[in-house]
Amino acid sequence: LLVEVGKAHPHAILFSLYVAARSDHTERSQAAKDVLAKLHDVFPELVEETEVVSRELIRITLLFPEMWLEALRNASMCYYGQKDVVEMMKILRPLHKRARNPETLREYHFVQMFGSDLAAAEEHLNQYFSTDSAHRNEALVQQAWELYYVVFRRIEKLFPKPSTLALKDTAPTLLQCRDMELAVPGTYDPDREIVYIQSFDPILMVYSSKQHPRRMFIYGSDGVKYTFLLKGREDLRQDERVMQLFGLINSLLSRDTETARRSLAIERFPVIPLSSNSGLIGFYPNCDNINNIIRMYRDSHNQPLNLEQRMALQFSPNWDTLTVMQKVESFEYALSNTPGNDLQRAMWYKSPNAEVWLERRTDYTRSLAVMSIAGYILGLGDRHPSNILIHERTGKVVHIDLGDCFEMAAHREKFPEKVPFRLTRMLIMPMEVSSIEGIFKHTANHTMRVLRANRDSLMAVLEAFVFDPLVSWLYLQESEMGIDTGKDGTKKQKRSSRSTQQSDYATRWSTSGVGNANMDDIGSVSGSKPDAGISKAGNGLYDIVDGKGWQTGNPKARAIVKRIHDKLIGTDFNPNEQLAVPEQIEKLIQQATSSENLAVLYVGW
Repeated sequence: LLVEVGKAHPHAILFSLYVAARSDHTERSQAAKDVLAKLHDVFPELVEETEVVSRELIRITLLFPEMWLEALRNASMCYYGQKDVVEMMKILRPLHKRARNPETLREYHFVQMFGSDLAAAEEHLNQYFSTDSAHRNEALVQQAWELYYVVFRRIEKLFPKPSTLALKDTAPTLLQCRDMELAVPGTYDPDREIVYIQSFDPILMVYSSKQHPRRMFIYGSDGVKYTFLLKGREDLRQDERVMQLFGLINSLLSRDTETARRSLAIERFPVIPLSSNSGLIGFYPNCDNINNIIRMYRDSHNQPLNLEQRMALQFSPNWDTLTVMQKVESFEYALSNTPGNDLQRAMWYKSPNAEVWLERRTDYTRSLAVMSIAGYILGLGDRHPSNILIHERTGKVVHIDLGDCFEMAAHREKFPEKVPFRLTRMLIMPMEVSSIEGIFKHTANHTMRVLRANRDSLMAVLEAFVFDPLVSWLYLQESEMGIDTGKDGTKKQKRSSRSTQQSDYATRWSTSGVGNANMDDIGSVSGSKPDAGISKAGNGLYDIVDGKGWQTGNPKARAIVKRIHDKLIGTDFNPNEQLAVPEQIEKLIQQATSSENLAVLYVGW
């Protein structure tokens, strides 16, 4: 079936096939390679171009210095935290292999500087493993780590985080890729003319955020410059599935008379996974996140960004020890002593006239309502101000960072999110006179009505989403694997007591301003971490996976599917009472705006 689809629409599946081909799951990888081999017989140049582009883009996501810094941090945690030399070697061995075969100018330069020390360290470890386990010399491992530590500190000193990267140094092959048969990633539409890759911009910009994503430009055959965010250390396959779900929702909304008349739709952007820990995200143009909009407005009025937080702490300095009702009192005090109209005023000032402002206000309210309901059905969490963008020209709301699905945020040990979607006063104020009771509620009712009427179609997609281990491996297993969700919304491996005892040494491997590498990142440099867990051999967590790799026997997966089904029939609040759409929306709004729910959230939310 895949071969037949590929023959008719090769651009639609080639990148996905290469993701599967790079999987650590042997059967899945071989199946993808078989399909690619058959497609290569039909489209040899196209298949080869896809392989080259995806391989070189993956190379850029993590350069040699970054790979070694991350690997050495993780390996040190394995050895000094868990005394696990075997796991340590699993992390370091692939990098030693790559260091022996540099391919780009930067890689040759790195090997010239550090190759001798790394080779000596590897030789110590080879000597350690060359004897039987009963007679191994632990001093050899210590000698290796002394060399690794010297390399680690020299890399930190000699390789500051770059602000730009040149393709000629990092991926020269991409510079030679011109007038390709491959479509610009994320642009393929069978009903439109194909936009082919004409060339790649020679310079990439590196952001200073934690994961250091790269912004790159691809020039299309239509003369347009397409902007992408190239991300490493992050699995984008779930984001891709969420975008597919949003595409289905948009299709359903376009077929309904009432929602089509109002042009209701979710703002989407391309997501193209390249491997299990890297991928491309289409850059949504002319947008800024709510956090930046408020920051700029308050800076211009000489107000601190955390004004409300300061007011709450002024009222109750011992915030962390307060009861829920005491937090509510402090929360409401902060609200009553601050205007909270920053977003509203910023949108007004950026509108050239009242007519444009009215259009933007309407589009803002409608898009917020549609995404609120879609996000509720999906269980989308972590909706802090930096994850919600507003389009500068239309006022429409765009959501990013869609990895926190199926109410994971609601079940955190610390700072659980008790709200179904974000509907704080900062978001309510721009709705102006009608507030929640006008366009917002009307749009939410229509959206929920359409989704409930088409629940069978939605459930078919969502069930595949939930039961697919490629996407669900984290949220289905997080408690069993000891993963704790931090208050910033990130996942962190719970540290063992032995790891805690070794924390003094672990800090030696921390870069300035960055905490210790979390154990959940182990393997992100060399392997395909999610896929590795699909194999049932020796792993009790996956005993519930069926012969084809699906999580159909997982009780958490079944509970998630039931929860989504309850939302789509109106029994989400009481299994014995089916609510009509208006009643369901009313209850959701009450939850989202409740001071009791908002006051206990993480203060940065």
